[in-house]
Amino acid sequence: MFTPRKCGVKFDPPTLVVFYEVNLTGKLHKRSMPIRMLRKDSSVSDAVDELKNSSRHGKYLENISYSQLEKLLTMIQNKMKGMESNQIKNISSGPRANGSEEEDLNKLDDYELDKRKAAMDEDFEKNRLRPGDADYVYDKEVEFNEGKIESGWDDEDDYSDPDF
Repeated sequence: MFTPRKCGVKFDPPTLVVFYEVNLTGKLHKRSMPIRMLRKDSSVSDAVDELKNSSRHGKYLENISYSQLEKLLTMIQNKMKGMESNQIKNISSGPRANGSEEEDLNKLDDYELDKRKAAMDEDFEKNRLRPGDADYVYDKEVEFNEGKIESGWDDEDDYSDPDF
């Protein structure tokens, strides 16, 4: 198998470059993958799917996330559209991992919303605790006291509604 170490893009000609380590030998290799299927107005997600399912390149991309490949191919596509290299580096393709970017998800089209949801799902899976994990607690109870708001529904009294 292969473990990716670095990946990046080359704009002319459009190429995805992956540095990977062969697990059996521990040697570092470089693989250049020409991006021929991507055009200015084509779908980036279709291009990522084609790369991941490729018989020649797919095995080298197994351990690289879909969103990372999508971001790299978006950089290439933006360059094709005429953006300068320094502008391309500053573009963010979606919400930040720490959630600091506030955006109204109700205003997004279905494609962009699906991208945001996929990024959230990926983040959730990274932080998910399962039985057998070192920090897993079965019936964890947490008391939240900050900003506690009292309401009449929470009052404990002896009254019980006999009709209920």
